[in-house]
Amino acid sequence: MEYFYDLKVGARAADLAIEKLLDEEKLIRLHPHWFVESRQDTNGWCQFRLRDYATGREFELGLVMSSDPAGEAPPGSAPVLRMTLHKIPVEEILFHVQENKVRVRLRSREALPPELEQDMLLWIRAIQEYLRLYAATTPQTLVFRGIMNGMMLKMNPSQRKITIMLTKITVIELLVTIIIVVGYVYFG
Repeated sequence: MEYFYDLKVGARAADLAIEKLLDEEKLIRLHPHWFVESRQDTNGWCQFRLRDYATGREFELGLVMSSDPAGEAPPGSAPVLRMTLHKIPVEEILFHVQENKVRVRLRSREALPPELEQDMLLWIRAIQEYLRLYAATTPQTLVFRGIMNGMMLKMNPSQRKITIMLTKITVIELLVTIIIVVGYVYFG
């Protein structure tokens, strides 16, 4: 079975060196629900012992990344990054450029159960958001790149959720304080 997704990251993202931006560890940490319990490199494979934050189940995932165009890509496309997986039903995730757009193809042995398809879609969307930070160079994207690489990707999923919640609360507190001060000065 094959599943196709368009990343919708803009034309400039097609020129990104995705294989240089993402390594195995970063790819795994981009998943919003996976704790990395351990990593072991054997025979060219990165073996990860993972725990799913949402379900609490532990599982293993093997991952090999390559920018090698070997293998079959969809007609009229250029492969950018191939992730070969084992120990789960998804056997390959291929990032490729087609019509100046970055697209993703998931290949599996059989039809994916809805929860695994949803899990893979969450992962692809997280990768998409990470690539959007590199598709444009603005002060805002530079700040968020630093935050993602320096802090967020080093945290586990529960730490990320707590940090994001505290940041939102702090922003709301600052806005309320500013409104109160401006209201006091203006009406007082």
